[in-house]
Amino acid sequence: MTTTSRLAWAGNTGRETGAQAGLAARVRVREDKKPALTPAPRRSGRVPANGESAFEISCITAQFGDARWTGEWRRLLAASRSPEKIYQTPEFFRFLADSHTSQSDRFELYVVKHRALDTVVGLVPVRISSIAFDVRLGARSLPAFAPRIVRILGSVPLMPDNAELLHQLFAHLLDAFPDCAAVSMQAFPAELQAQLHGDQRHAPSALHGWRDCHTIPLPDDVPAYMAKMSAKKRYNLARQYRLLEQATGPLELVRVDRSVNVRELVAGMAALAPDDAQAYLGARDYRIMAANRLLLSYVLRSAGEVIAVVAGSRYGDTWHVHQIIYAPAYRHLSAGAVALHAALQDVITHFAFASTHLLKSRAHVLVARRGAWSARLLGAAVRLDAWRDTCAQRIKPLARRLFRS
Repeated sequence: MTTTSRLAWAGNTGRETGAQAGLAARVRVREDKKPALTPAPRRSGRVPANGESAFEISCITAQFGDARWTGEWRRLLAASRSPEKIYQTPEFFRFLADSHTSQSDRFELYVVKHRALDTVVGLVPVRISSIAFDVRLGARSLPAFAPRIVRILGSVPLMPDNAELLHQLFAHLLDAFPDCAAVSMQAFPAELQAQLHGDQRHAPSALHGWRDCHTIPLPDDVPAYMAKMSAKKRYNLARQYRLLEQATGPLELVRVDRSVNVRELVAGMAALAPDDAQAYLGARDYRIMAANRLLLSYVLRSAGEVIAVVAGSRYGDTWHVHQIIYAPAYRHLSAGAVALHAALQDVITHFAFASTHLLKSRAHVLVARRGAWSARLLGAAVRLDAWRDTCAQRIKPLARRLFRS
């Protein structure tokens, strides 16, 4: 189903004055539904022997798509605490399967069962790939270090919060992929970091350290969204939009969530950042994302000229914004901020996403075998990276003071 509507630009409200304009938005909404899947009935299992873990982990990649596993997957996702739930969904795993072309990358799906109850308590999708460390000392670049790793998709494994089980998973994955140096969790929450310690088999490292991550609250409607801003913020947004439209002509916001307009997204990203085109997904990948209802991006344009792109994805009640790219010629007119604000209005108006404005601390955690050469190399690379960050944080204020004097 394709619909066309207009998105009203939310300008100043109340006593504030300022420019208000209209922003045309061509939107297309997909409304196809999928049948619900029912979990398989439970069966009694066996009692684990002395010293044996209460859980067993096995690979079921060949059974991906089986209705039983998909039903269990949905049940577990409903209770997921992952900040990146989209990456541990059946839709994203299907996207990986459909778009997979590299011979060096692999992806697998593991099931975690309670032995005594013979019940499924976890499903863990993983991807085997490489991680590149850019090791530099001043202007010198050291030999490249790009070990293979096992990436736990979604960062927080889709299974019970249990430190012993977590380390059992680490051990299982490192044994299953002996050529991999570590298990990777891209955005592991700080509140769970105690689970990383206490097992002498593994050495965890936080690449780039623990960092604060923000979310943007999405109220029920645009007036409520605007009301949360200060009068100055609302005035500045309206002014930025007016100045950008004066420089470019009437602005049009295009929502990209279906295969038919993926070409416009890819062309827009290539036009705005031609030097980085190889780093972005291709049209085929975006079409597969759209087919699995994972794609939600926006292109802001005027008279055929691409002004900005907001690249994003969606799942459940969350919209993930991955990148905002804008034309350098309109940097001084805050083209990126205008595009994001327009996209947020469309998201609030046409979708039912929810979010809370919370400051969360997360880190890219790497877990290696303690004592292994890979653990030593990873530890050295992480420490060097932390040292560079510390030096940069100390040098920047000093450089600012020197330039002022």
